[in-house]
Amino acid sequence: MLLSEDAPSRLIRAGYVRQAHSGFFHLLPLGLRVQEKLEKLIDKHMSKLGASYLLYRASNAQSSQGPLGAAKVSLSAFSAPDLWIKSGRYRDDNPELFQLRDRKGVRFLLSPTHEEEITTLVHGIVNSYKQLPLLLYQISRKYRDEPRPRQGLLRTREFLMKDLYTFDAGEIAAFDTYQKVRKIYKDFFNELQVPILVARADSGEIGGHLSHEYHIATASGEDTIISCGSCNYTYNEELVQAVIRPVTPERPTGHRQGPYQTWFGISRDRSHLYEVILPQFLEAGEEEGPMRKQAQFNTYLIRSLYPDLDLSIERPLHTFLEYWRGKRSSSRPVSDTKPLTLPRLTLLRDYRVSEDFIERRDASGLEKPLRRSLSSIIGSRWLRDKAFLDLARPQTGDKCPTCGQKSLKVQQAVELGHTFNLGQRYSKPMGATFATNPAAKPATAPTSAVAPAPMPDKSTAAKRDSDKSTALKPNHQYFFMGCHGIGISRMIAAVADALADEQGLVWPRAMAPYEAVILATGEHITAAEEAWDMLTRHEEGMEPVDAVLDDRSRDLGWKLKDADLLGFPIVIVFGSKFAKSRLCEVSVRRLATRQNVSVANLRDYVVSRLAKI
Repeated sequence: MLLSEDAPSRLIRAGYVRQAHSGFFHLLPLGLRVQEKLEKLIDKHMSKLGASYLLYRASNAQSSQGPLGAAKVSLSAFSAPDLWIKSGRYRDDNPELFQLRDRKGVRFLLSPTHEEEITTLVHGIVNSYKQLPLLLYQISRKYRDEPRPRQGLLRTREFLMKDLYTFDAGEIAAFDTYQKVRKIYKDFFNELQVPILVARADSGEIGGHLSHEYHIATASGEDTIISCGSCNYTYNEELVQAVIRPVTPERPTGHRQGPYQTWFGISRDRSHLYEVILPQFLEAGEEEGPMRKQAQFNTYLIRSLYPDLDLSIERPLHTFLEYWRGKRSSSRPVSDTKPLTLPRLTLLRDYRVSEDFIERRDASGLEKPLRRSLSSIIGSRWLRDKAFLDLARPQTGDKCPTCGQKSLKVQQAVELGHTFNLGQRYSKPMGATFATNPAAKPATAPTSAVAPAPMPDKSTAAKRDSDKSTALKPNHQYFFMGCHGIGISRMIAAVADALADEQGLVWPRAMAPYEAVILATGEHITAAEEAWDMLTRHEEGMEPVDAVLDDRSRDLGWKLKDADLLGFPIVIVFGSKFAKSRLCEVSVRRLATRQNVSVANLRDYVVSRLAKI
């Protein structure tokens, strides 16, 4: 296997999955075993939150058995647009929602997430603080109409996820629950034995005020994680770059004479063009040697400054010019009484761009005909943003903003999980309340405990929290919620991609379809069968090994290559050494070890190796 082969090709060639349609995949027997093992591991760790209770207990507010734990539920894949309208997440033009009607014309959605449904469900069952905290989780299929499905199981239209939803009576209790879930996630990924980056993140469309992402580093990842090798600084690029870094006296402005590069952005209503200027190259330091890096625009920071930016437009300058040329050529109806909108330009420069360059921007590389066209449309309606900012995207080797060491590392990664502290993002607009303890004093979590790092107010979620809330009854409160996801489908693809070597897939023990495979030539098949019986036998005080015997009628060399391709953690071979000295060869892929072991010691040796992977 070549390392240039991507994860989808590896999984298909190894017989784990097959593509059914664009964005939809079938799991074959080996792939299903991997998925089921992940589900079993998730169930194990969710049980640490108390997953031994049934949901029907929530209907009994006087239960004497204590608060509910993380009970497993199964929600319908169908949801109603009315619920999404109520929460403020529904838009008629949302292309990612699968929408359909039944024969009576009633509209439905295929749920990409279940916050609205779970909030409605709990509101109809839980009515007292005595029934809290409540933790409910499910493992279910979700649906999102991806415009361009890609990378196999990483970006699909149908995917399997674990979602844990938490309901608490107060802000402090919700924060404590959030920390407990983070501990469970840490234990889960530790047992999985895959290297994970935990990063502070933007809550995005889900909403809330605090969230963390769990990533595995891989070149095919679509997220960018920035971490420091000298301290615990780890952030998603979307969040870290929203922190505006103003120029200080130690960082003088306008000391680069070029060359420069220009970036354009356009507002959603097409009335506003943004021109940003940055040096083409950055130096190692103010007093350190020659230029060393190609500078990249920090688009997340720019968007934090101008929330109306539409970053989906590939050619914003041309779009702006075509839009206003069209406006000029069309006459304004007499009946149109709306305020007249005029084109505007805002200019922003990086602190390293010299002042005199602003007055001669034709040197920025923009073609003169385009500059003249822009000037003819804008005229004098352009503004200069006076802020002097570092507009360059962080790169590996830059200074850490926390410890000051030049040990930042920028790497691509795939998100495997996400934890959100939602607050009352959904309970308020949906009117989900419970009766509070009249004897309890209201308490809120310290701001320092729950406040995220500085970030732009680019989401309308917080505004919807207050705008759509319903009036509270006396002695009632909105639920404090959290939602915590793990992407099971994408974890299969991401781990397959991140851990593969030249020979094939390399599964960690917890995910492997089988922990060990036994290979044998025809004359040793009986001894191999006896070894399989011994390894898989249930004995007191010892768990059986999840092993498979490859009894296909192929030669040993072919079976060895196939075992490497399939990624079994341990390969046991009954070959020439067994014929001579009754020793079988045991190879452990992740430990890169190979040992000759007698059949009598085989089980103990295999169990000891499995404990290390």
